[in-house]
This record gives sequence, structure tokens and C-alpha cells, in this order.
Amino acid sequence: MRVNRKTAMVVILVGAFPVFGTMQRKPVVADDPYAPLALYDGKWDSVTTIGEKESVRIENHCARTGLFFVCEQMLNGKTGSLAVFLPVTRMASGGEEYKITGLSADGSPPGGWNKLTIDGNRWVYSWEDSENGKRVFWRNVNQFSGADKIHFEIQRSDDEATWKTVKGGDELRVK
Repeated sequence: MRVNRKTAMVVILVGAFPVFGTMQRKPVVADDPYAPLALYDGKWDSVTTIGEKESVRIENHCARTGLFFVCEQMLNGKTGSLAVFLPVTRMASGGEEYKITGLSADGSPPGGWNKLTIDGNRWVYSWEDSENGKRVFWRNVNQFSGADKIHFEIQRSDDEATWKTVKGGDELRVK
């Protein structure tokens, strides 16, 4: 599987990210589209169980900066990227849709805006890439089990209808 820098940032951030004060520290306000994003803040241990096995300590420092919500992410003690979220719309189901982009600590040019859809405990990050001139669709599906556990699956599709899981695992909040 070929994954470019932009894709890797989204995968790390979300697949771990996926992909950030917790509900225990800060109550969720129904009209605040930024409140769910605060779940990522803190330290997480991520273990891959589907695909190449790896274990990573993720530390997210997140804050609302005004219109934007940002999370600086450290991987195994080293700053990797800054994720920038922008709320787009409230869905009929009550969920939220966001645009998300990342800035790499190595100063390379940022990628374009991707999409995050939060509907209850299910968060889906989605983006497009190309392989040999053909569009390829990716998504990282995060399923929260409370504020301290995330199961993630990174999936690939050629048609946005049939998805194949290429990587997955679990993240647990470090207390």
C-alpha cells in the first residue's frame, strides 16, 4: 500500500487521531460543534491489530483558537503534525461535518482540505488520493467506546461503495 505524506498524517491523526479536554473534564454542549473534537486531547496508546503491527504513544495538545480548532500531535515524544479543523455544517441527525487539513513539522507544503463526519460515536475521516492516475478513496472509521477508547479501521475503495480494511486497531487513553 502506498500512502503519501498527507494521507499518513490523516491516518495517524485519526486512526489513532484517531485522530484529542475530554468529556470527563469538559461537558459537551449541544450547540458547540467544537466540543466533540476536545475528546482527542491527551495521551493515547495506539496498537495496530489489523495490518502491519505497531504500537505508538500519541500525545495531542488541542485548543479552539477562534474559528479553528487545532491539535498538535506528538508521536512517541516527537512532534509530527498540526491538524486544523473547521466546522462546516450540522447534519439532520445532529452530527457535525468538518473540513480538516494538516501541517507537517518538517515544513513541507500542506495538503488540501479533507472531510470529517461525526455522527454519535462514529467518526469518519475521508480523503482522495491517486494511484497510477486513478482516483482512490480512503476513509478512517473511528468508533468511540466512551471517552477513553477508540477502535479504528483504515479502509480503501476504488468506487466509494466497496471498502477494504487495510489497517486497524485500538487506542486507549493513558491516565
